[in-house]
Amino acid sequence: MKIFTLLVFLTCSQFCFSQAKLSEETKTEKLIQVWGLLKYHHPEVSRGEFNINAEFLTQLEKMKRIDSRKEFNAKLLDWVEGFDSKKLKPKKNWKKRDRLFSENADFDWIAKSYFSKNLQALLENIQFNKNYKDHYASVHSLASFVEFENDKPLEDFDATNKAHRLLFLAHFWNAMKYWNVNIYLTETPWNQVLPEMIKEFSKDGSGTFELAKEKLFSKLNDSHANYYSSHTLNSLTHFPNFGGRIINDSLLVTRIFNKDSIKRNKISVGDIIYSVEGVKLGKYYTDKFSSVISVSNENYLKNEIQNNYLLASDRDSIKVGLLKKNGDRVKQYIHLYTLKNSYEKYRRKHPERTENWKMLSEQIGYMNLYEITKDEVDVAFEKFEGTKGIVIDLRNYPQNISTGTLPKHLYPRRKKFVKALAPNLPAYGKPDYKSPLRWVMNPFAAGKRNKSYYKGTVVLLVDRSTLSKAEWIGMAIQAAPNVITLGEQTGGAVLNRNELILMDGTSIDFTKMTAFYPEGMEVQRNGLQLDHEIQESAKNYNKNLYLEKAIDVIEQSWN
Repeated sequence: MKIFTLLVFLTCSQFCFSQAKLSEETKTEKLIQVWGLLKYHHPEVSRGEFNINAEFLTQLEKMKRIDSRKEFNAKLLDWVEGFDSKKLKPKKNWKKRDRLFSENADFDWIAKSYFSKNLQALLENIQFNKNYKDHYASVHSLASFVEFENDKPLEDFDATNKAHRLLFLAHFWNAMKYWNVNIYLTETPWNQVLPEMIKEFSKDGSGTFELAKEKLFSKLNDSHANYYSSHTLNSLTHFPNFGGRIINDSLLVTRIFNKDSIKRNKISVGDIIYSVEGVKLGKYYTDKFSSVISVSNENYLKNEIQNNYLLASDRDSIKVGLLKKNGDRVKQYIHLYTLKNSYEKYRRKHPERTENWKMLSEQIGYMNLYEITKDEVDVAFEKFEGTKGIVIDLRNYPQNISTGTLPKHLYPRRKKFVKALAPNLPAYGKPDYKSPLRWVMNPFAAGKRNKSYYKGTVVLLVDRSTLSKAEWIGMAIQAAPNVITLGEQTGGAVLNRNELILMDGTSIDFTKMTAFYPEGMEVQRNGLQLDHEIQESAKNYNKNLYLEKAIDVIEQSWN
């Protein structure tokens, strides 16, 4: 009797479950996941035989009229079977794939989506299909970046059309899932990003699409993912004529960009701004920019905004709480101004110029990598010969040198200084990627056999402005003997950019590989490894703190 009752219960439950209504968000989520699987894994679809964007829009319209899970499964199965699945060559025990990096290969959604047995089996065969093509995405054989040459924007894209907005999301989300090897590092797991963003892209109203895009891109947690068409950032038309450094959730004014206009604001170097429009500065910039700008870590967000966007507005003034150098606390409006040109926003982030190299004392040399040339590096090392230490300042983006410029002076022999994870198959990466041109010029190794390499202590200075090529050069310097790294968390985006053209014709970059130290630690998002972290104080700010700490480290190494 108990067994009979249980069978009746299970049968009724299964029937009721199959008739359960699906929400629009759930149907859209499953459609986006299946669409992406077909696009990159199915032998015919991945060949470009179908108009994949039109397929999505058609199926999205059909799904509107479906209520039950059973009918949804049937329609989805009928659609997928229509792509001639006889050419599938599933191979679950594929040795090549078994040797690849698989943390991005998250296909649990197939089993967890309550698909019918037939649909689930078919999707799993597509997942394991070996006979996929590279029409929509192909890995460049030499540079190992992903080319999306045939993945074109939607003609007549209409942001007011909900279906077009959801296609935009489907395209971007799947491109990142299958071809961005860094996607496993996002703060929110990428599969969880999808249902959250479906709600955002489903919203109607002027400007909501632009806000949804920015929020989506910020989920990449990638300091290389600059979205130059950002509606929020481009709507900021008025800027202060001063900049500074965010320290402990306050902005210390360190730079004046226009001395004539600054008199009107009664702002001086050394003043501290602790609130904006009555909101504490830390909360103000986090609320305003953390879902607008994609950054690998919060420290790089500070670098992105502290000299331009932080106090910018669409109005010509903004109210701040100010701690003056004399200790007075005041609340006042500061006047904002339009810029001469758009490049001014980026020029403001340039570091203040110093000498490219000099002697700090008879035993300590200094080198600033921002504008130094290869020839100047050679001359500097001749002068540094026999000294006790060198301070190498990498709180900038080197303009004129390459990865190998300093290692030829710092290494006793050629060595590997970085490991890279590169895209290989859809959702799979190639660990410890070897460049095809490594026999001619291995980009992951530097230096040469050199008995006369520099043997003193080298102190490398880094901070929030150290990003991309600067981090790459920093990793090469760190691999030398007797290098001590001092500073704060760097930008956390090391290797080159990869561009993706989006459905509305705009574009965005993402970091094309994951960089690791040879010992295995990821540099993407984390930034460069530090031996000593510097803690700054806004109230007792010392402009020369980094340099003084570096000199102390070198002097201590003498003992």
